[in-house]
Amino acid sequence: MTYPKRIPLNAWSDALKAAKPLIITFDAYNTLYATKLPVMEQYCIVGHKYGIKANPLTLTKNFPHVFKKLKENYPQYGKFSNIGPEEWWSSLIKNVFAPIEIPDEMVSEILLRFEGFDSYFVYPDLISFLKNVKARYPNIILGIISNTDPIFYKLLKNIGLYETFADNIYLSYELDLAKPDKAIFEYAFNDIIDKRPDLLKVYSKEEICQHCFHIGDELKNDLEGAEGAGWTGILLDRNDKYGYLSESLDKTVRDEYKLSLDKIDNHSIKTWETSSKQTDTIQLNKKKYVVSNLEVLEELFP
Repeated sequence: MTYPKRIPLNAWSDALKAAKPLIITFDAYNTLYATKLPVMEQYCIVGHKYGIKANPLTLTKNFPHVFKKLKENYPQYGKFSNIGPEEWWSSLIKNVFAPIEIPDEMVSEILLRFEGFDSYFVYPDLISFLKNVKARYPNIILGIISNTDPIFYKLLKNIGLYETFADNIYLSYELDLAKPDKAIFEYAFNDIIDKRPDLLKVYSKEEICQHCFHIGDELKNDLEGAEGAGWTGILLDRNDKYGYLSESLDKTVRDEYKLSLDKIDNHSIKTWETSSKQTDTIQLNKKKYVVSNLEVLEELFP
């Protein structure tokens, strides 16, 4: 078979489908949920209440440098320093607004805003995908593998997704492992097998690995990270930012600067309207696929 291969929605056949899923893990931000408005617009909405006049475009321009510097100086959201995740994010907010000085009360309100539905939107196809995949495969194991900090738990509970994934959540902050390193996928795999030894009565570990899937929005961390661990990687590219879904199938290179902007520049409702119209799947090889939405992804499974 020649790759990359475009598979229209009406062209799926049993021969094209992947293995039956036993384990499916997800990235978190921009996969399970995304911001309703670009992050810096939301910062400025809160700032306006405190008399802070800032331009979202200026804050957006500041963000990549501030984000990169904080990650370098205080890796893993400050875990190895004398600050915790909340202080790490507070520092980011203050430095993004600099040289404008902002009150601590405003920072606290911004942090609170980003703990639930005030800021975030859960894509409708995620809810239907989870419902349908659990109905088709009652013993399916669902999990999360994310390069994030424990504040994530509060958000996940507030948006109603915690119970779905509670038994299998793997965060870089807690494990000192991070995507795209295959070690975090292997840790998740072994932990799940320890919890579900019944799987080994039917499959070998090598066979189970062939039934593992990871879904995320980043090429390197999610698609290539999963493939490196022997899993099948699914790139959920709702805005075709990597270019695979375009007619040319050409890959678009995204450097660290662009990836930083991806984290803050999403308008999820507009993104949903765009992504739901794209119904093709791009197969890059036997272990890598690109889709624009999760409704299309359901066709991948037998």
